[in-house]
Amino acid sequence: MKITLMLDNEEKTFTAGRPKGRMVRRAIRLAGSLKPESITEETLDELVDYVVDVYGKQFTIDDFYDGLYYDEMMDKITETIEAIANGTAGRLGKSKNGQAGKAKENC
Repeated sequence: MKITLMLDNEEKTFTAGRPKGRMVRRAIRLAGSLKPESITEETLDELVDYVVDVYGKQFTIDDFYDGLYYDEMMDKITETIEAIANGTAGRLGKSKNGQAGKAKENC
């Protein structure tokens, strides 16, 4: 998974490593918080903190808030949580035989 943030007037791209099991557990718990009617300021901070953790704290919560436009923010949060909760994050890279992997599409 990748995220591109605008930091110091420059686009910077960050790549997430292979997530561990605890990140899946958190993603499943946080997935219920993605409903617009249930999002509070505190919930949003928790969701953004999760994304920062997924990317190995290569950027800060403030970097995330300041580096994305409003219409990209929730999409990136949702994409990150759903990829890990659905187990597709590990398949976005290469497969064991070296072929480019493709995430399984959900119907």
